Amino acid sequence: MDWYSHFQKIFFDTWQRAGLPHHQDFIKEYIDTREHGDFKNNGFRNTPAISASVDGNQLHSVYGFGVTTGKIFAELLGLSAALTQETSDWCGRFNLGISLFDYISDEMDGTDSVTSLKAFQPFTKTASSDIHLLTPAEELLNTIAGSVLNDLRNAAANKEVHHRAGTLFKAMKQMFEAENFISKAELSAAADLRKIKKALYLKSAEPFRVMAEYTACMADANDPILKKNARTAGKALGYCYWLIDDAKDVWIDLKTGRWNLFLALAAADKPSIFEKTNQVTESELMNIWQQSGHPEKVSGRIIKRLVNAIRKPEIPEATEHYTMGLVSASLWQWYNY
Repeated sequence: MDWYSHFQKIFFDTWQRAGLPHHQDFIKEYIDTREHGDFKNNGFRNTPAISASVDGNQLHSVYGFGVTTGKIFAELLGLSAALTQETSDWCGRFNLGISLFDYISDEMDGTDSVTSLKAFQPFTKTASSDIHLLTPAEELLNTIAGSVLNDLRNAAANKEVHHRAGTLFKAMKQMFEAENFISKAELSAAADLRKIKKALYLKSAEPFRVMAEYTACMADANDPILKKNARTAGKALGYCYWLIDDAKDVWIDLKTGRWNLFLALAAADKPSIFEKTNQVTESELMNIWQQSGHPEKVSGRIIKRLVNAIRKPEIPEATEHYTMGLVSASLWQWYNY
């Protein structure tokens, strides 16, 4: 049985049974919004390639995904057009920054060098002693991360948003530490699975919660309903993208010895499975997941969480349908390309 088609059917069938929109009806609009939307910052297309496989168009697409996600949160929270442009741009830069951090750490073997960048000194609380010449990817990340954190500092200068901005800064520090931890954690039978799962959540799902809460914070930091809706929606969407991403990359992560949600679930069911990682087979893992029903169970829980998060009296039905249609198309695109 092919894992990719098996999981895709389970997830999207569960999605539609929950009454959420079919991705096919929104694919074109999602792609147009992500690639050709009215963005505040359209300069990433002209950025020189940061590697042989990542050029300006791809950087723009990653930024565009963050902007589109920010617009979805703004739509759910009822922001004005002007404020939406500001908050969604921050989300775009934030998404590009964390994607670059992940790419440099995992694909360019730059974990140590990237954590020493000047932009991340507030997280490490040490002066940078690394005087190596920055690669184009590191230079771009340093600039983007600096701008994202600077915007957060400026927001904290406002008394009304000071506390929330400080909370978001703390969350970003935790994500930074989780990314660093996961990039060095190897598949092992002796691993602390609770710590692994927490780090995976912070690395893959928490960024969506941060984008949602930043959006709410800029709209009205003192509105408890707005903040609660943002937090629950952000977490729910984050879990969806985490699940889709790890399902897509599970064999790549197995081959490279990196932890992944599904690999952690298998290790929880059979603690001895990673005693000899080079002997673990795909069929063995598939048997564990099938016997436990993990794909069905985790898809059901996460999609139910999303439905509960967005079906609120404050969110009009038309808004729910439109935003979840874009999310559906985004998840489908993420999984298939």
